[in-house]
Amino acid sequence: METNKTNKTLKIRVILLLIIGGLSALGGKAWAADDFYKLQRLRDLVERGVIYDRQTPLDSVIRWGESLLPLLSAKENKEDYFLLYARLVEVYLVKGDISLAIDGSRQMYTEARDFQNMLGSILAKQALGDTYRVTGMSEKAVEFYQQALDELQQHDSLQAVCRLPLVLRMSVALQQAGQLEEAKGALDELKDSIALNPEHPWAFYVWSQEITYHIVCSERYGQKKYLDDARVGMTRIDSIYSQTKELNHLFALRYLEGAYYCALGKWDNNAYEKAIDIYNGMRIGMFTNKGSVYHRMLSAKIVQLYTLRGRYEEACQVYKDLYPVVDSIASQNYSRQINTLKTKYTVDQLAIETEEAHNRLLMWLLSGTLLLLLLFCSMAFWLKRLQHAIRLSTEKLEISRQHAENATRAKSVFLSNMSHEIRTPLNALSGFSGLLTEEGLDDATRVQCNEIIQQNSELLLKLIDDVIDLSSLEFGKMQFNMAPHDAIVICRNVIDTVGKVKQTQAELRFESDLTSCEVVTDDSRLQQVLINLLINATKFTPQGSITLRVEKLAEEDSLFFSVTDTGCGIPLEKQGSLFQRFEKLNENVQGSGLGLSICQLIIEHIGGKIWIDPAYTAGARFCFTHPIHQEGKEEIAQ
Repeated sequence: METNKTNKTLKIRVILLLIIGGLSALGGKAWAADDFYKLQRLRDLVERGVIYDRQTPLDSVIRWGESLLPLLSAKENKEDYFLLYARLVEVYLVKGDISLAIDGSRQMYTEARDFQNMLGSILAKQALGDTYRVTGMSEKAVEFYQQALDELQQHDSLQAVCRLPLVLRMSVALQQAGQLEEAKGALDELKDSIALNPEHPWAFYVWSQEITYHIVCSERYGQKKYLDDARVGMTRIDSIYSQTKELNHLFALRYLEGAYYCALGKWDNNAYEKAIDIYNGMRIGMFTNKGSVYHRMLSAKIVQLYTLRGRYEEACQVYKDLYPVVDSIASQNYSRQINTLKTKYTVDQLAIETEEAHNRLLMWLLSGTLLLLLLFCSMAFWLKRLQHAIRLSTEKLEISRQHAENATRAKSVFLSNMSHEIRTPLNALSGFSGLLTEEGLDDATRVQCNEIIQQNSELLLKLIDDVIDLSSLEFGKMQFNMAPHDAIVICRNVIDTVGKVKQTQAELRFESDLTSCEVVTDDSRLQQVLINLLINATKFTPQGSITLRVEKLAEEDSLFFSVTDTGCGIPLEKQGSLFQRFEKLNENVQGSGLGLSICQLIIEHIGGKIWIDPAYTAGARFCFTHPIHQEGKEEIAQ
C-alpha cells in the first residue's frame, strides 16, 4: 500500500513539473522548473510542520530558500515570501547561525511594515521570538510571541495558519521562563485544538510539549507522578512517529526519552546512564554538524549528566570538543557584525560628528534650563509646603474653637435641661412633703401624697442614674461583663418584669422562632436596653399590643431585636432626633429624655446598631442588632 502511495506521489510531481515547464516556456518568466520543484518541496515541509527531512537536509533548505527569496519578493502576493523567510530564520537557528537569524528577523519586520503585510508582521515577530528563545532570553521571547498573538487576534483570516504554531512556541518559552501556570493554559488550548483534528501535522509537537511540561513539573515539585504522565505521553508520540517516520520527529522522540530518564535519575541512579547513552547516540549518529543547536544542546546535556555521575574527565572531554565549535560560531558572528558596523561607520562618520557637536550644544542649553527649572520647582515646592502647613494650622485652630464652643453650648444646654428635669420632681417632693405636715389631713389624701412623693423620688433617682450611665458610657467608665447568655431567656424575663409594672391596657407579647440562642453579652445591659424600649412603648400605647421579637440574621452572625407597638407613632420629621439627649416626644409624659441615648451607646459599645423603622406606620418600631459572638472581647471592663 505504501508503494502505491509513493508511485502516486511521483506521478503527481511529474505532471506538475510538466505543467510548470510548459508555462515557463510560454510565459518567458524567470522561473525555472527546478525553482518550482524547490518551492513545492519547501511548501511541503511547511505543511508537514517539519524543518527538514531525509530528502531535503538543512543545507538544501538554506540554499533553496536563499535562491528563491529574491524571486518570491518580486511577486505581488507575499504569502510564500514571508512563510519561506520565517522557515529560513528557523533553519538558521538550528544551524547555530544566530546572527543571520537576527538579521533575517529584522529584515522580515522591516519589509512587512513597508508592505503593510499582516502575515509578514506576525511571522516576523514570531521569528524574533524564536531567536530570543534559542539564545536563552525566554522572557523576551514571550513578549514577542504575545505581540504576534495580539495582532493575530485582529485578523480572523490568519488564525488557521498562525495560531497553533504561535501558541506552541509560547508554551515552550513559558516553560523555559518557569511560568508553569501560564504554560499550562497555552498547552490546554493546544490540546483542545488537536482534539478537533487528531491527524493535524502539529499533533506530534503538541503531545511532545505536554511531555516536556510533565518533566519540568517533576523537576520543579519533586514528584514522580508527573513522570508517569510523561511516560504515557511517550507512548502516544511513538505511535505518531511510527506512522510519519519524520526525521524531526525521531530527534524529538529520542531527546524527550533522554529527558525522561534524566528526570527519573532523582529516584533511580541507573536512569542517568540510560540518558547518557541516548544523548551520546543522538549526538554521534544524528548530527555530524557540530555547529548546530541540536549538537550543542545534546553536548551540554551530556556534560551535565557526566558531572552528576562524577565522570569529570569524560565531561571535560565533551566540553573540549564543544568549546572550539562554540568559539568558532561566535567568532564568525562577531566578524559579520564587525564588518557591518565598519560599513555603517564609514557611511555615517560625518553625520555622527556633526550630530555630536549639535548634541553638545543642546546638552549645555538643556542643563542650564533644567537647573533653572529645578530652582523654580524647589521654590514652588517650599512655598506650597509652607502654605499647606499654614492651612493645616488654621484648620486645627478652627476645629479647636468649634469644639470649645460646642462644649460650652453643650454644657449650658445640659445644665438647663438638668435644672428643668430635676426641678419638677423636687417641687413635687417639697410641696407634698409640706402638705403631709398639715393637721386635719384625711388618710386617703395622705396615701395619695405618699404615692406622689414615691413616684417623684423614683423619677429623680432614675434621672440621676441615667445621667451617671450616660457619663460612664461616654468616658469609658461603665463596666461590661461579657459572658454567654441565652437571649431567649433574657427576653422572657424582661417581658415578665415590664408586664408587672406597665400602666397600660396594651397586651405585651414576645415572639421568636428560636427556642434558645446563646449570645455573648452583658445580660444586665441588654435587659436595660429592652426595658427602656418596652417602657417607652407602654407610655404611648394605651390600647392594642406591644411586641418584642427576636430572630437570627441568616447572612450575618447577629441577632435582630424589634419592639413594635400600635400606639400613636412618631412623626417622620422627629425620628431623626429621637436618639439625642433630653429629646422627648411628649413633654407631658414623665421621663428624662436620656433613655434612647443610653440605649444607643450600649448597643454601639456591644457592636450592634439601633434605629427606628421609618416604614412602619401603625405605631412605632424600634430595631437593633446584636452580634452573637464577640471575637477578641472577653470580659470587658473599661
